Amino acid sequence: MSVPIVTDSTARAATTATAAATGASPTDQLGKQEFLQLLIAQLRNQDPLRPMEDTEFIAQLAQLNTLEQMQQMNATLGVMVEMSLLTQAASLIGKQITAKDPVTGEVTTGVVHDISVNQGEPVLNVGGAAVPLSHVVTIGTAPATPPAGTA
Repeated sequence: MSVPIVTDSTARAATTATAAATGASPTDQLGKQEFLQLLIAQLRNQDPLRPMEDTEFIAQLAQLNTLEQMQQMNATLGVMVEMSLLTQAASLIGKQITAKDPVTGEVTTGVVHDISVNQGEPVLNVGGAAVPLSHVVTIGTAPATPPAGTA
């Protein structure tokens, strides 16, 4: 199997392409593939009179393993946060809330009828108005409604 030699410019180009695809800046993104390519290049270009120590190689493989585990944990935590927000929003159904829009200062008060999710953020339906969960400032019990037929 032939692996291309990784130079500084090809590593930088690969990192930039990966970052562009994920939306991260090139300095924030170094994936498994780039790590393996750098490791292979390091092994190919090592000094034959001073080969890489076993401990160095094992340490680099351990770093790769740690990187993979951190990426998996980050994805799992993201899902957990989304589920937590959805649970919080669902617990508000039937409750009276007051929300304040941080940009306009508009205050909305009413009973939460249902929820939806818009771009990962729960949105409450309060009397027909869409209120993001992050705008809620107070939560209370819904006012008692008289039974039907009584006035």
